[in-house]
Amino acid sequence: MDYSKKPFSKQSGQSHFFYGADYNPDQWQNSPDILERDIELMKEAGVTSASVGIFSWTSLEPEEGVYEFEWLDCVMDRFAQEGMFVFLATPSGSKPMWMSEKYPEIRRVGRDGVRERSGWRHNHCLSSPIYREKIAAINTQIAGRYKEHPALKLWHIGNEYSGDCHCANCRVAFQNWLKNRYLSLDALNQAWWAGFWNHTFTKWSEIPTHDPSIDGLELDWLRFTNDQHVSFMLNEMRPLRELTPNVPCTTNFMGTNESTNYWQWAEHLDVISNDLYPLPDDRDDTWRHAIRSDFIHSMMRGMSGGKPWMLLECSPSSVNWGKVNKLKRPGAHRQEVLQAVANGASTIHYFQWRKSRGGFEKYHGAVIDHESSNRSRVFKECAAIGAELKELSNLVNFDCPKAEVAMIYDWESRWALNTSRGPKIIETAGPFPSDLYTETCFDHYEALTRLGISVDFLSTKSDFSDYKVLILPALYLVTDELSAKIREFVHAGGRVIATYLTAYVGKTNLCHLGGFPGSGLREVFGIWNEEIDNLHDTTRVSVSGSISGKARDIVERIHLEGAKCLAQAESEFYAGHALITKNSFGDGAASYLAARFELPALLLFYKEIKKELKLFSGLLTETPEGVVFRRRESSDGVVGFLFNYSRENRVVDLSVPINLDKNYSGPYNMKPYESLVIRNLLEGADIPKV
Repeated sequence: MDYSKKPFSKQSGQSHFFYGADYNPDQWQNSPDILERDIELMKEAGVTSASVGIFSWTSLEPEEGVYEFEWLDCVMDRFAQEGMFVFLATPSGSKPMWMSEKYPEIRRVGRDGVRERSGWRHNHCLSSPIYREKIAAINTQIAGRYKEHPALKLWHIGNEYSGDCHCANCRVAFQNWLKNRYLSLDALNQAWWAGFWNHTFTKWSEIPTHDPSIDGLELDWLRFTNDQHVSFMLNEMRPLRELTPNVPCTTNFMGTNESTNYWQWAEHLDVISNDLYPLPDDRDDTWRHAIRSDFIHSMMRGMSGGKPWMLLECSPSSVNWGKVNKLKRPGAHRQEVLQAVANGASTIHYFQWRKSRGGFEKYHGAVIDHESSNRSRVFKECAAIGAELKELSNLVNFDCPKAEVAMIYDWESRWALNTSRGPKIIETAGPFPSDLYTETCFDHYEALTRLGISVDFLSTKSDFSDYKVLILPALYLVTDELSAKIREFVHAGGRVIATYLTAYVGKTNLCHLGGFPGSGLREVFGIWNEEIDNLHDTTRVSVSGSISGKARDIVERIHLEGAKCLAQAESEFYAGHALITKNSFGDGAASYLAARFELPALLLFYKEIKKELKLFSGLLTETPEGVVFRRRESSDGVVGFLFNYSRENRVVDLSVPINLDKNYSGPYNMKPYESLVIRNLLEGADIPKV
């Protein structure tokens, strides 16, 4: 990714936060008074922008080739008159009924071979030439009409791309994609180890889109689907970039969505944007819950190279699709907004501005509810946040400082691990399912965050050289090229930390030969991993040594080949075997964690790393459990943020003066969900500017 480009906020001359919501005026064409009422309420709430047209295809093209833009003209003009901006969406996320019925091939086919019905959304075939033609045509019409409109600020491409299609067109496209990748069937059969179970292919046309017994095929299908999504997005963007070259393009990511390798997507976008819906739940540890959001925000910050990014969807109150749809408690909404801002967001948009009267999302949270006034608790909170973001407007172009610690999040390792049989795959419950790979990444992020250590996210293609520490959680797929980069990093003086399931397979999902970790990393870590033990959910393995605690889910039985043992197993037949090691390699060192440790053990481990390497935590003092510190900076100074994510009061020793009702320093009692903005961080504080 070219991080040398100016961030979107500077490209657009952004002098304030974009603050607004998804807006669906096409649903209210029979109520012409609604638009004027909405404009009035938007001004009161401090709204500066809105995403419009996301699911509006039928309203824009009610019949094939017949376009009706009058309602959108009115919206665009009114926004321009009020000095507000529109993020104009392409409508590909849901297709018109007339199109589905006339061109049934555009509807997706599932793994079971059944073609989906016309309804729902995000169920178009990515390979369909007809659908690509139709979306290019409507996008050309929209761009041609509004290319000079003063309200147009950003192109919102599609909406939450995801899923796959197994139709005949996609199967042929997949086979052609494989031809380009492998060039010959012999090479493909070798790469997939197709001789196992007699799966050798003799014709390209024999290759299916799905076969769980061929993990190489499953991995390549995920790669192909991701490439199809990117290709579809670029097809959408082509007329927009031709007609409006100065209007930036984005599409809304979904955090760690399994089917999309966002590192690849980011290379094609002018600004990174994301949707995030934290779900409040009394049964959850709110501290861990908040760190999960921080985890996603940090990932977006990584994809934007530390530059400002956009939160394009979040809910100001509840959602409607959770198992239990709880309201946000007082203070929680403001905290979530400021959490995004502290991690580099330049935009806060809600889904949605006004609740729909009917349909699937009529009870989804919104700024304006069905009562349609400014009297609701949610509206008042949103208006207060709008006013606060206006006060913080100079912050919009502040960057997030580079961290000393980096973590690789690699979709290909995730895909390869999830398509392999043997290692335990954890599937977490809820609307956003997770897995062992992502949970391993989060385990380490949580421990570091609790210790006040910031983390930058990197791809396998990123430059590691400027970091003190590189963390490789369950980096299952390691190519020779990546291995060489890791070796160079450690040899030059860096500290690398890897976990179980590191470097098991190469780029085609074939196991490395010569022992794990493979691809030349066995020497770096000074260990040999002989076996993997998968534990029952309730089983724990005791750990002792300089680091003590418990391990769960997965344990590797490793042998030392030069590495020092820092902690060992105390139970099971592998009692006495090392579980945490350290090995010198060149001018650096490599640590290996051969089990999934529970949080207390990880905290002990990273406390030692922090002390040994003198890692900077951002504040002069440690923050208590439940409190996190973040900062943004520019040549104009540094702004800090303190968050209490717990349900209890927390005392923070503020060695820096902060602006509250008065200039304040010393012990400060933070209330539950309280968030502090430290505007004068450099005044009277001995805090280095990174």
